[in-house]
Amino acid sequence: MSNPNPPACGHRLRDPGQTHYCSYLHLDQLLALQPSPDAVRHPDEHLFVVTHQSFELWFAQLRTDLPRVVEALQRDDVGRATWLMQRCTAVMRMFTPMMRVLETMTLGGFYAFRHHLVPASGGESGQWHEVEILSGAREPEFLRYLQAEPDAADPSSTTVVGLWTPRLAELWDAPSVASEAVALFERRGVAPAEAYRASEAGEGEWDLVLLAEAMLDYDEEVRMWRFVHARTAERTIGSDTEGTGHTSGARYLERMATHRASFFPFLWSARGELWGRTQGGGGVPPPG
Repeated sequence: MSNPNPPACGHRLRDPGQTHYCSYLHLDQLLALQPSPDAVRHPDEHLFVVTHQSFELWFAQLRTDLPRVVEALQRDDVGRATWLMQRCTAVMRMFTPMMRVLETMTLGGFYAFRHHLVPASGGESGQWHEVEILSGAREPEFLRYLQAEPDAADPSSTTVVGLWTPRLAELWDAPSVASEAVALFERRGVAPAEAYRASEAGEGEWDLVLLAEAMLDYDEEVRMWRFVHARTAERTIGSDTEGTGHTSGARYLERMATHRASFFPFLWSARGELWGRTQGGGGVPPPG
């Protein structure tokens, strides 16, 4: 018996009610979101769109998992929080190779459509800003950037999009992975440096150490992606070309890579604290 309502992909199903790959993933809708060959200014524009849409899909996954990390930390479920942080890091690790894919665009191909992107910019990604805030970003400069409003009456203003949304405001005032990790260490009555010392001394706290390492892996991958993003921009438009969002382009991205605060500074500083103890005679015991 033929299916009176066949799926959009054209496949024929034995049972009209069965789960089907194409319909389960809404592939007809998903694949309709990329420009058709006659709608692009150069074939490389399709690659540009697909890559950035892929970033947004993975940002959506991080927006799903980071709140779960927060909840696990609040429940003192260190194992689950560590596991989820490792997944978030695995997602972040895909971003650098994705930038490498963008670098395969020819310069002529990219330049054929780049001017049509102005004044749009990846800095307008609301999902990425949610990821940053969920992770722990709370720098005053970042807040000013997000809350800046476009002013048509001010020709010197480079703000063309108001980025602040009710969702960002809600997340800014809510717990983050960073804040809940700090609270977890406080409930356990141990500072990160002490947890590292205790683990080496055979006094426990390995679960906190593994959590800390998973969080630092994630933090480091974000930094590496920002650095590679700057290099990709420099490779495609040079170091002195203005960005599409009226930034200084590669130089702006370089500042983001080297001057943005880490999400988990209390874990990075634990290294210096432990080294200081070592130099002061309270050294880390040799592995047992």
